[in-house]
Amino acid sequence: MTRSALPHARHQVVVTAPGDVSPPALRAVADGLARPVAEVAEAIFRSPTVLVDDLDADTASALDRLLTSLGLESRVAPHGESLPEEPSLDVAVQVLDASRIAAVTESLADFLGVSAQRAFGLLATPPGVVLGGVGAAAVESLSRRLGEGVLVTRAPRDTGPFDLHLAPGASVPAWLQSRLRERAQRVRPGWCPLGLSHGEARSLWTSLGRQDGIRLVNRALMRWDLVLTARATADQEVLAWLEERFGIPPQVAPRVLAHPPLALAEVCDESHAQQCLDEARSIGLSVHREPSGFGRAGIELLAVRDVARLKAVLARFGLDETVRPPARIVADLSDLEARVLAQELATAGARTRFVDAATTPGDMR
Repeated sequence: MTRSALPHARHQVVVTAPGDVSPPALRAVADGLARPVAEVAEAIFRSPTVLVDDLDADTASALDRLLTSLGLESRVAPHGESLPEEPSLDVAVQVLDASRIAAVTESLADFLGVSAQRAFGLLATPPGVVLGGVGAAAVESLSRRLGEGVLVTRAPRDTGPFDLHLAPGASVPAWLQSRLRERAQRVRPGWCPLGLSHGEARSLWTSLGRQDGIRLVNRALMRWDLVLTARATADQEVLAWLEERFGIPPQVAPRVLAHPPLALAEVCDESHAQQCLDEARSIGLSVHREPSGFGRAGIELLAVRDVARLKAVLARFGLDETVRPPARIVADLSDLEARVLAQELATAGARTRFVDAATTPGDMR
């Protein structure tokens, strides 16, 4: 007779994945266990995890059925059974299809139990970190819920290297300005590639405290845009490389090579981006990588087909409805905000273009 079949054998209930659990369901589980919601949610997002231990068989089975009915994935295991150790992950989400932003924001808000405004803020703040210190099962659950048109990136939270993200108008302490200058880094909004180890990053964060507009970013969560930065001759080797690597037809490539700066590819992982950079240098092309989603932009209105629909979009975004083309509609938006607004305007029949953001330096000197 096995231990689990003994009359007085004890059991534990293991949550193997968050599944389709909702924030109200998490609260119900926490209330039933008389434990804080945050504690239960943290345990579930780290799954697999032992939620309750030392239960009799009937109680364990009843709890397992309840958890399943609430959308969690769980199982009953023998008391004391050890679980495999898994790395603690941070998770970033980048929205690739701006037309799905409403659905993605709603799904993320429901998953995290936060407002849609808060969820959009997480997505719009590069590199889009939405979860920290979770297990792989939580990442899979999130990815499934968000659906198509997004890129979900995970990375062990203690690896790095770590860089800085400076928001527009952030007040940078003098000591940090000095450290950035020592590393030949310009103090400007966006990405500061410091390449810190986890220990160095912790030390810097401790010194910063809760400094508004300054964040440490795990580079492993970042993606890269590959930008042609100088004109080039359209010889056969270059044409073949552009078509093979980026699918740019030979008849189009000469126009691409004549109009830098121009993005050849977007949202590449680091290894692919580095491979492309090495190949580009070997054939004499000037190609740089830029962090995807870290840029800021304004939007210029070029033409309008339907004034009424345009006004409806402008009103929804709280913008001036009396604008006439050509005119700059907004001066400074995050990458995601700009793409979402441009998508809405295009749907309304307006023609627009992105322009360099007109930022106010503030205290960033």
